[in-house]
Amino acid sequence: MERDVPGVPYMDGKALAMGYCSDAATAEEGNPDIIAIDFKSGQTRTPELAASPGGSVLSPLDEFIAGDGGIHWHDAAKGLIAVRNILAKLNNGATITVTPDFEFVDENDEELTEDVQFDLEELEKILVAAQKAGTRFYLAFEV
Repeated sequence: MERDVPGVPYMDGKALAMGYCSDAATAEEGNPDIIAIDFKSGQTRTPELAASPGGSVLSPLDEFIAGDGGIHWHDAAKGLIAVRNILAKLNNGATITVTPDFEFVDENDEELTEDVQFDLEELEKILVAAQKAGTRFYLAFEV
C-alpha cells in the first residue's frame, strides 16, 4: 500500500492467485502465482464493466492485473463491480476448475473455489474501504 487507508483489512490472496493462475480457462496464458494489492490516491469515475468474454469465472479481474505493460491504477468502484459479479457467479454454483497439469494447486475444484470465494470477499472489503477513501488500486502477481 502506498499510503495508509483506515479500515483496509490484510489480504493474503494465495487462493485467489492460485485460482486465477490454475483455472482451466486461463492457465495456458502462463500467469504468475502470488497476488499483491496496491493502492494510490486518485479520483473516482463512474464505474463501468464490460462483459468479459472467455470461459474463466475470474476473467473480470484481467483488466485490473498489472502485467508487462506496467502499472495502471483503477477506480475501486469498478473493481467492486467485477468482484461482486464473480462472487454472484460463485454463489450460483460456478466453480474454479484446476487445469490437470497445474502442479502448484493441491486442492480439488470445490476446495479451491471456496478458498477463492473467501479471498474475493476479503478483496470486496478492501475495495469498499478504498472507494470510501477515494483511492485507486491495481492487482499484481509477484513471482
